[in-house]
Amino acid sequence: MEFKSEINDGVCEAVVEGELTIYHVNEFKKGLEKAIKKSSTVNLNLGGVSEIDTAGFQLLMQAQTACLEDDKEFHLVSVSRAVAEVMDIFGLEMHFGEFERVAAN
Repeated sequence: MEFKSEINDGVCEAVVEGELTIYHVNEFKKGLEKAIKKSSTVNLNLGGVSEIDTAGFQLLMQAQTACLEDDKEFHLVSVSRAVAEVMDIFGLEMHFGEFERVAAN
């Protein structure tokens, strides 16, 4: 799992690539916490995620909640097919709002 982020004028553009599973959530959590703390808006691109499990989704939901509680914005700007499939299974698409689905992984 690789987490890259860049913050400009309070807007964090973050990209996650690779596996977003229980084995990598601590690394992902650290990156997300830093992004949320230092920005007013977090735009998260999951288009390069090859696998996600419930631990990964739990962290996404916690990050979204943390942003809402601090009057910050949290957006998924793109999700991979692997992420979209799990979202569909658990009915989470409406929870995260609109985003782009990447056609292939």
